[in-house]
Amino acid sequence: MIASFRSFALALAIGAGSFAATSLATAQDEASFVKSFSGDWYVFDPQFGSGDETCSMTLSTDKRTADARFDANAKGCVQPLSEMAAWDIHSGQLRLFAQGSDNPFALLGGNQLRITGSLPASERGIIVERAEGDDSTSAIAKAIARHRCIYVGFSQECADVADLVKPALTEEAGSYGSVSLLVNLNVRDQPRSNAPNVGVLQAGTCLKVNFCTTASDGIWCRARFGERNGWVHKIAVRKEEWPVLTFTNSCPSEE
Repeated sequence: MIASFRSFALALAIGAGSFAATSLATAQDEASFVKSFSGDWYVFDPQFGSGDETCSMTLSTDKRTADARFDANAKGCVQPLSEMAAWDIHSGQLRLFAQGSDNPFALLGGNQLRITGSLPASERGIIVERAEGDDSTSAIAKAIARHRCIYVGFSQECADVADLVKPALTEEAGSYGSVSLLVNLNVRDQPRSNAPNVGVLQAGTCLKVNFCTTASDGIWCRARFGERNGWVHKIAVRKEEWPVLTFTNSCPSEE
């Protein structure tokens, strides 16, 4: 339910005081794929919502005769999501189309609870979820409810509300921002906890990020690693028990 996401966001406050999209979950044929991925989806990041609305979209099971794609529509979204009219699956990617266009404006991959990918025209990453979020959302929410705190790294200090927001991109004309890692942190090839791990960054690393977005399980930020992008998650559950803030929104000044 949408309410569950709002409860999770509230829990955060209480506790405080691109690669191409990867292959979609296995589908034996088109019918089973459509059954798995049709229905209602949400983009919880306010930058994709219109006004105070949460961006929502519906992927229909009705096939269009003109192009053999499936009907789709969006509500409360900004462009290009507001123009969504169709969806399909091609070469292991879920694609979203505007009315009358044969060029997808979004390429996504993932599973039945979270699909992620990019908007090629703007190079923004996007996280699209079911209303209840995914397993990561549930694990973090339960950990916060137990401890009433998100710990700053491995300390016993609780993070403030200000620590939990997205880092500002203020470097190089607003293209980058810097974050400081509090723990050794996995880098994922997509902003999903079950996405392939492409490396580990050491605590104390000052990481330059080029995009951050909000999901039901908190903030994910993207960074460039040579010719590839990778994603880091701002909240983790340590040893399946303690909710941990994994990075701060700035790096210590160089001595």
